[in-house]
Amino acid sequence: MRKKIHKYLPAHFHDPVGLALRLLKSRDPAACFAMASAAAGILCAPLDMLLTPFEQSCYRQQATTQHPLLIVCGPPRSGTTLVYQTLVQHLPVAYFPNLTALFPRSPLTAMRLFGRLLRRPTAEYRSFYGKTRSLSGTNDALYLWDRWLGSDRTRPARQLTQNQRDQMCQFFAACRHVFDQPLVNKNNNLNVSAHLVAEAVEQVHFICLTRDRRELAQSLYRARCEIHGSPSVPYGLTAASVEQAHRAAIDPVQSVCDQVAFFDQVHQQQQQRLGEDRFWIVSYEDFCRRPEDLVQRVARKILHHPAGVRGPLPAAFQRSQKKKVSDDVAARIDALLDKTSAPAVRLNFVPERS
Repeated sequence: MRKKIHKYLPAHFHDPVGLALRLLKSRDPAACFAMASAAAGILCAPLDMLLTPFEQSCYRQQATTQHPLLIVCGPPRSGTTLVYQTLVQHLPVAYFPNLTALFPRSPLTAMRLFGRLLRRPTAEYRSFYGKTRSLSGTNDALYLWDRWLGSDRTRPARQLTQNQRDQMCQFFAACRHVFDQPLVNKNNNLNVSAHLVAEAVEQVHFICLTRDRRELAQSLYRARCEIHGSPSVPYGLTAASVEQAHRAAIDPVQSVCDQVAFFDQVHQQQQQRLGEDRFWIVSYEDFCRRPEDLVQRVARKILHHPAGVRGPLPAAFQRSQKKKVSDDVAARIDALLDKTSAPAVRLNFVPERS
């Protein structure tokens, strides 16, 4: 049951009933839409299964173009959704809308049948923990990545089989055929698995977000409370997730500080592996100050279409000043961050094939 629910609920859920109650309590439109979409996805499951043979035929069609695939990744609560929405809104790219989440087995067929009914999302740069409202809103399409990286999103894949690499490559080739545009997607966990995807898919680029360490630690702590109902349950990946090991429970404040240090280490490893041209590390604060810089850079360096930027772009994004944690927790985070070093974790890199 947990595996089936995983297709429709946020990736990092711990207590589905408690999560539903907390989402309702938030009264956030995107949160309410996410719950409605989860229910609609279950109702659409029979049609989704009926469309599966047509979906499989899509995968056998060869793309005539080699459009790039651009993936936005990074720690949860680091601004990845905002960057994703901005790129979709202002560049000539395709993306997976919330409609596709209703048809996790046949997303490309669903887009062929119903995609023309969708309007391009309006310039609304809002979300609730990555969830957006309306069927045309941006979607992480985590159900797709589950096919190749495993359905347990708290345990990233160590490596991919040749069959998994072939299936991933075939799917994104079909995307190029269906959309005939560069494709943008967002998946936070690919900051850890980028090297596996890069090994399988040609012309894939990554934009990895970073955030002020203090702000990130506070947001991760708050997310644990709002999503899981407990600061002791991690929100997002940790060093223990990558090692697929169980560690003794530690103080939640120390845990989020360890998480921040872990992400710092992982991002540097991925950039060293893939190169600065393929794995960009982008500051959330810098993006908020001048979003146009990143959009123009993507247009020039990845899309090779500098004239394709659609405006007007926001001059800047106002970062939230809302208090995230108690004064005591904030003070402990400040004290611990300077003393916390990255855990000794090495991603399971495998040699690239010639």
